[in-house]
Amino acid sequence: MTEDGSGLHVRQTPRKRSSAEIKDFTLLVRVPGEPAAVRVFTAAERADADTYAAETGGTVVPLPLLTSAAPTPTGGGDDNAG
Repeated sequence: MTEDGSGLHVRQTPRKRSSAEIKDFTLLVRVPGEPAAVRVFTAAERADADTYAAETGGTVVPLPLLTSAAPTPTGGGDDNAG
């Protein structure tokens, strides 16, 4: 345990926004090396996303994120059985 206060502690206060649902988020800002600094934005908040990315050195990424891998099965069967 560190005594100098250099331990990781992140506190973000929620932004004021109209009621938005998960389906409304169309942009994600990723900040390299700071996973806790990720933020999501709606299409109407594009200017805010660009500003946040510029201030933090982040990148604006459109949502939904596309995955190149197929979903991993979660069933209880043994997929390795021959």
